[in-house]
Amino acid sequence: MWHRRAKWVAGTPAMITMFFVPWIAWGQEAELPQQRCMSGPEQPRKSYNLSQLLDIAQCLNPETRAAWERSRQASLAVDAVKSSYSPNVSLQAIGGFQRTPLPIPTTLLSRGYFTANTREFIPSLSAKWLLFDFGRRSGLEASARANQAAAAVAYSGAQQKLIFSVTRAYFDLRASRGRLHAADEAFTAAQTIQDATSAQRHNGRATVVAVAQAERQTALARLGQVKANGDVRTAYATLMAEVGLAASTQLNIEEGQNLPMPEPLSEPVENYVQQALHQRPDVLAAESGVHAAEGEVETARAAYRPVVSVSGNYYQNIGALSTDGSPYYSINKPGGAIFLNIELPLFDGGARATNLSIAHSKVAAAQDDLDQVRDKVAKEVVKAYNDLTSSMEEFDQAKVFLRASRTAYEASLDAYKHGVGTYTDLANDEAVLAQSESSLSSADSDVHVASVALALATGTIRVTP
Repeated sequence: MWHRRAKWVAGTPAMITMFFVPWIAWGQEAELPQQRCMSGPEQPRKSYNLSQLLDIAQCLNPETRAAWERSRQASLAVDAVKSSYSPNVSLQAIGGFQRTPLPIPTTLLSRGYFTANTREFIPSLSAKWLLFDFGRRSGLEASARANQAAAAVAYSGAQQKLIFSVTRAYFDLRASRGRLHAADEAFTAAQTIQDATSAQRHNGRATVVAVAQAERQTALARLGQVKANGDVRTAYATLMAEVGLAASTQLNIEEGQNLPMPEPLSEPVENYVQQALHQRPDVLAAESGVHAAEGEVETARAAYRPVVSVSGNYYQNIGALSTDGSPYYSINKPGGAIFLNIELPLFDGGARATNLSIAHSKVAAAQDDLDQVRDKVAKEVVKAYNDLTSSMEEFDQAKVFLRASRTAYEASLDAYKHGVGTYTDLANDEAVLAQSESSLSSADSDVHVASVALALATGTIRVTP
């Protein structure tokens, strides 16, 4: 698979695995890219757990593929800088014919010139080695390595965001299915109330108005079912889009029932902020940006220092010479040269000073970017921390609300069947019960999404490169 060829092996986050359950999926035959991503080394899979679906998403997602390529490019840029420490060796050859009139004293030749015909072929081996540049290459290498580190953490960050997106879409689907289940139960309860009202009417203890109200409540519950079904279809299409599959792809996704809740937050929010500032990919990338800019400063300063290099070549002179139509005189002898070059720029019209000022400005801008990223990270962590705390409290209250609503509804239904309760009380309790079941489903999903959001905000969604 692509992610195996490119060494994409995603580890399931520690904060997610303790409450994730397997997804089992089967579906229609996919397109060629999907077959590549959804097939194992031996045969296509017929069922998938969450980790496998995340692998599919990483394989199909263009953002993570592009981030991987940028990481490779940054690594190759480091190799390119390192190659400048080695000598450059080249093989050259030149050949041709030249006719040259040359002056000569008239005492030797009355017309004052003679003509030389030259045929030459000179193969040569040349070498040039930069010995000392007093910081130019080291600055370039420092910048390249910083850019490599930034690209690596950017790739990890892209994978973390993808994991969060797929996970959130999954729990949104799970919550929508829970609301659909609540709508189904509300419809069943409304039908039960309608039957009970009809029975009361038959016994003379309910009016025609009550029967009409019960029928209206059943129709309203049916409308809720239709809306909930639409939400499920929308959530499913969103999940398919996040995974990278076509909306027409048909997969059976098993819901994990009674998933364990995340552990309560036992540390103050400041600890999570510090954790994020030390390991969030965007923070690490911004820090690498500062280091890259500092490397440019080092390179700009080195432009004021001399450059020392050595060069040489070895050649074979294969040629012939004829003057004024004389026979050719041939030569086939080796030659060579070696030079020590020292270059110290003295005046450049202010180009070096300008480049150094630009490099210092880049450092200041990179530091400002780092401060901005740190402020943003702190805000995101605090928000995610508070969201998780609130969602866990809401989940606990939703459970209490559901228990109380179910008890009240069952009591109202029993009283109504025995002729001591009113239809209005029963209808109200039935509506509250449906609301409580839907609220619990949403609260359950919110807790899990908030937990993963905190993992994303702190950078603890681990991705094995």
